[in-house]
Amino acid sequence: MYKKKNFKVAIIGLGYVGLPLYLLCLQKKIDVVGYDLNSKKIDQLKNNCSYIVDVKNSDLKKYESKKLFTMGKIKNINDRNLIIFCLPTPILKNKDPDMSYIKKALISMKDYISDDTFLILESTVYPGATREILGSFIEFKLKKKTGIEYGFSSERISPGQNDKRKFKINYNSIPKVISGSSKKALNFINSFYKILFKKTHKVKSIEIAEMSKLLENSYRAVNIGLVNEFKILCKHNNINIHDVITAASTKPFGYNPFDPGPGVGGHCIPIDPLFVSWYAKNSGLSADFIELARKKNIEITNWVVRKIFKIIRDLKFKKVKILVLGVAYKQDVNDTRESPALKIMNKLQKYKVKLNYYDPFIPNIFINKKKFISLKNLNLISSYDIVILATNHSNLPFKKILDKSKILIDTRGQYKNSINKNLHYL
Repeated sequence: MYKKKNFKVAIIGLGYVGLPLYLLCLQKKIDVVGYDLNSKKIDQLKNNCSYIVDVKNSDLKKYESKKLFTMGKIKNINDRNLIIFCLPTPILKNKDPDMSYIKKALISMKDYISDDTFLILESTVYPGATREILGSFIEFKLKKKTGIEYGFSSERISPGQNDKRKFKINYNSIPKVISGSSKKALNFINSFYKILFKKTHKVKSIEIAEMSKLLENSYRAVNIGLVNEFKILCKHNNINIHDVITAASTKPFGYNPFDPGPGVGGHCIPIDPLFVSWYAKNSGLSADFIELARKKNIEITNWVVRKIFKIIRDLKFKKVKILVLGVAYKQDVNDTRESPALKIMNKLQKYKVKLNYYDPFIPNIFINKKKFISLKNLNLISSYDIVILATNHSNLPFKKILDKSKILIDTRGQYKNSINKNLHYL
């Protein structure tokens, strides 16, 4: 049986996945070091300044001794026996998976990895990628090393939803899926994660673990696409989609509610299903549901934009002042990756409108190479012709927004129970 003292951990990548994992290791008194390419992030963390909403500054201040390094100090990794990769795996323009961040990290440390080290990949990948990348690296780049094995354990972080007071669940309560390249690797990796998480689930192969992650997020993508299609259908026939969802949710079996919106964002929902499409294509198959859901989730953003432009045209003003509320991809995060709000602003900015935004989590953004700075407050909200609620952060003053807006376009269903002549549901 392995104990805490048996693990000397290095976490590569300190973003939305790596940083909470690093802090959980500290909390459980495991010897851990963290690495990131971004030197500014390392400096911020050393100064107890968090750059993600799920980690508070006070969380960092709890631990005076934090071993944090840039990748330039990767040689220090030679005393570690467990290396966990929490790196981006984006999709290229041709929709092929981009594994370059993982491969570059591996190459940078190849001369410093010690014998009997275990490598774990937490980044989302296509089935077979862990063996292709880590297995090939061990076989061809670490020929003189012995006892090096590997595994895959999918991350299940949901940014903005780690407040157990609101969601009745916290990070280490989410079961951890475990896989390994051998029985020894599986047991070692499982022993480590059992210290951190309340429950682990060992699977029979690495490919099962990889595919399970893709199924989780594809399930969400397909169901969000479905409810967005219902949203368009309901709007066309003057049926309140939110009342429909409430009614359907009374069924105690066979139905899980999903909320419609202006589109999907982040890494998981827009990107992860593309791994399935790519994997299916390379297997000589197709992923029809995945492709259709992606089409529907893109279409809903374009539909929202068309409806906004109709409202603008109806005003018949020479220049319309528009305020967008929330530019993060979802509630209570400071992440704009694939944000539908940015896509809406991108379309609006090309036309003759005066455009501003307010987001308490995101101080500035770039749209078509133009820098926008968030308003400091909503004191002048009544001076805008149209206010678009694109992301409904829980700390927004919703009553004030409804009372002071000349025209309010709600894309999130925040005001689903409100009746107001100036309120438009999209």
